[in-house]
Amino acid sequence: MKKNAVVVIGCLQETLDTINYLYYLSGKVDAAVTITKKQASSLNITNWVDLGVFCRKKNIPLYYVKCYSMKTNKDLKMIKILNPQVIFVVGWQRLIPEKIIRIPEAGCIGFHGSANFLPWGRGRSPINWSIIEGRNRFILHMFFIRPGVDDGEIIGFEVYDITSEDTCRSVYYKTAMAQAKLIHRFLPSIRSKSCPRYPQMGKIYYYLKRTPEDGKINWNNSTRDICRLVRAVTFPYPGAFSVLKNKKVFIWQCQDFGNSLITSDAKPGEVIFVSSNKRNEFVVKCKDGSILVTEYTSPRNIKIGDKFEF
Repeated sequence: MKKNAVVVIGCLQETLDTINYLYYLSGKVDAAVTITKKQASSLNITNWVDLGVFCRKKNIPLYYVKCYSMKTNKDLKMIKILNPQVIFVVGWQRLIPEKIIRIPEAGCIGFHGSANFLPWGRGRSPINWSIIEGRNRFILHMFFIRPGVDDGEIIGFEVYDITSEDTCRSVYYKTAMAQAKLIHRFLPSIRSKSCPRYPQMGKIYYYLKRTPEDGKINWNNSTRDICRLVRAVTFPYPGAFSVLKNKKVFIWQCQDFGNSLITSDAKPGEVIFVSSNKRNEFVVKCKDGSILVTEYTSPRNIKIGDKFEF
């Protein structure tokens, strides 16, 4: 490998989208590090993507780690061989080992977003949580990675909106654009070691890890909260779901349907209308109104009068 290489470590769609947009901005990388499809499947990595096609097209050397944690001597040796001056970690759901953090002389750089400025919003699933909480902005930070969790000095940031129509997927698209812009803007000063280094100051708050079971819908919640949950955990995540006759029905897209046509005896979780079109869209009573489910996966046909468990 060439000296003073720019190396990207990542394995998600977010990684590929970031690199692709960086090239649109006339940037480039010298090597990429990722995991195989088999590794991603065994580790249940959501939104894994194959970087191979893009890397071959752009003549970017692509290397596969032996272990996702990168704690093996083989992985350490491989990173050293790449001669990185700077490493950008983009879409990697593990902490980077300290021995690897110390390799690039200009720094190992990561990204983390939150509805507020760090250190508020460290931790897991910040995009999902921000949608669920009804936040209307997202702040993506570029920072120097340290052995801790999202606690390094901040180089720069991008602020962008979360709209009422955004899903986790669309916010990831915005995040990829923001990451590429930050890399393109600050790479020269990172290389020359003249980039900003702002310490994180203020109240520390950590987002909790989310699991697939956290996507269960409580029909006693408001239509607003249910629609937010659906948007937060739709594709590429496992999805919001409800149980009907001991079977999970996954809801991928829905919208507020109002409350003017709901009969007084309808209960939360009750199906009050089913369309006769091929999509069989249906309406469910909630605490303060109803939602129209426009995209879903169900092992059985949905019928008026069905009652979801919660």
